[in-house]
Amino acid sequence: MHELIDFTTMAASLGWRRGWRGLMLAFSLSCVCASAQAPIDLRVALVIGNSAYPDAPLSNPTNDAQAIGLALGKLGFDVEMVRDADKAAIARALEALQDKLKGKQGVALVYYAGHGVQVDYDNYLIPVDARIRQESDIAQQGFNISKAIESLAASGNRLSLVVLDACRDNPFKTRQAIAGLAPRDAPRGAFVAYATEPGNVAEDGDVATGNGLYTRFLLREMSRPATTIDDVFKRVRFAVRRASSGRQIPSYANGLEGEYSFERGFDIKPQDEPARAAQFTAQKAHWDRIRVSKDPEEFFNFIDAYPDSSISELAQAQLERLARRQIVAQAGPQEAEQHPADNRFRKGDVYRMRMIPYKGPPYIFNIHVNEVEGDTARYTNVFGSGHSGESTIAGAVIKDGVSTYDPPYVLIPGGEFQVGKRWSGRSMRTYAGGDRQWMDYAARVVGREKVTVPAGTFDAYKVEYQFQMQNGVLLKSTYWAQSEWGISIKVNFQFQDNTGIVRSATRELLERTRGS
Repeated sequence: MHELIDFTTMAASLGWRRGWRGLMLAFSLSCVCASAQAPIDLRVALVIGNSAYPDAPLSNPTNDAQAIGLALGKLGFDVEMVRDADKAAIARALEALQDKLKGKQGVALVYYAGHGVQVDYDNYLIPVDARIRQESDIAQQGFNISKAIESLAASGNRLSLVVLDACRDNPFKTRQAIAGLAPRDAPRGAFVAYATEPGNVAEDGDVATGNGLYTRFLLREMSRPATTIDDVFKRVRFAVRRASSGRQIPSYANGLEGEYSFERGFDIKPQDEPARAAQFTAQKAHWDRIRVSKDPEEFFNFIDAYPDSSISELAQAQLERLARRQIVAQAGPQEAEQHPADNRFRKGDVYRMRMIPYKGPPYIFNIHVNEVEGDTARYTNVFGSGHSGESTIAGAVIKDGVSTYDPPYVLIPGGEFQVGKRWSGRSMRTYAGGDRQWMDYAARVVGREKVTVPAGTFDAYKVEYQFQMQNGVLLKSTYWAQSEWGISIKVNFQFQDNTGIVRSATRELLERTRGS
């Protein structure tokens, strides 16, 4: 929280080094530049559909696999199709996939539809020959897809994409009694998509539709041209949520440094400024028409139209309150459950903070949340300056003490924190004197870490953030946050002063108390 006011306060006394134009997209596309000149990637897919379980048959997985295989073939994948596979067949097919890609730095895609279960935070695909009678049978007879994903990611592929429509209602009852698949972060270089959130089950669909709910929308989104896989799976997430009235909400974990598109591969070039300005104008006009709406459909439509916009995080925050989810994602080890519909600010919250500037002594100040009304939280003593600030209750900044932002810039995701989640966008910043300029920003949740500050040791999400102003100023920060609180536990700022030297400063939590 308040990363930008910290920068601007220091800027007033130091002055910023200018002329840093054209750098904004380097944050999210840092690995693309080198790869953009590479030849078209080798694409190999393994598609598995398991329906013929003797004791718990499923209607649609083989249909789903057939349809996905055809779609991937049209997208240029060399597709291997396996139907009703036993454990040995799954192992052989994955080994053959890796052999095809060995040393070629290609793209590996694995799609699985069928039964899947979790044990001790490992996920297992259930072969059709499995006879599960007790929990120990799962590890012996199931196929450990968690370990397979790690192996794929470590094998040198430029991208390992795994899609698991494997959370159908679990007939294999065990004492663990946790439904669905376990929460797992994607290894570096991998993208893992799940038909529903961890610990929940997905709808198999019916014979009339021919496909499961998740795969039906995945097929639709894969056919859209010129879109990144992050956009594909974000659209699928909200389309399924919409169609199921919140009973099923797909999830995904993104371990990629850059972007990938089914149509363009890794060759994704940044927009020029006129295109970015036009896109922002269209998005903001749409948002201004709907932002006070009480109709969830307006916000679903916005996310579908602009999945990569940071404003879609504002739309998601509205959906969490207007179209409340019917499920809660299972938390991972040492994680707390996330409830995005809850306010991250409460009246009476107090944060006691310490600022450690790059020069001069540390100083201590309190931030008080004085009012929470509707979708807005108001607080005082931002950065120890005595100025007032405002945020949405989800954590997007409206006012930081010296400037206002239209639309609010998204400091905290509108929904859940998820390792690999990223957002980027633009806001018009108006200074106290009336001057206006655009501000571009990009953020990525890079991991979960234990962070130690004077207030104690916390399990937190680590987020890297980058700002660029219209006047060329480039600012960076890293912060550690917990999903249920509106203000970060710790923030590290990096900037370049007017001598060209990179400086850093830190703000950290001394104590916090929750209001009513």
